[in-house]
Amino acid sequence: MALGCSSLDRSFIIPILEDSKFLLLQITAEGFAYVCRTANEATHRIARFALHLGTPISWFEEPPDFLVDVLFEDGNK
Repeated sequence: MALGCSSLDRSFIIPILEDSKFLLLQITAEGFAYVCRTANEATHRIARFALHLGTPISWFEEPPDFLVDVLFEDGNK
């Protein structure tokens, strides 16, 4: 079920989608758009890495090792 769709959907994530729709309506200057994983590899890697974390982490200057190659590739496009 897409955020903009009004059709009936019985999946278990409906409450989350309904809350997202409500909150999205409160934000007038922003929106959501699908971005293919291959076009957003750095974000995909961060999300995958975060699945295995037990505590919060942050970095300020140097990116984590698992991101260096993809950031280098993005910078050379």
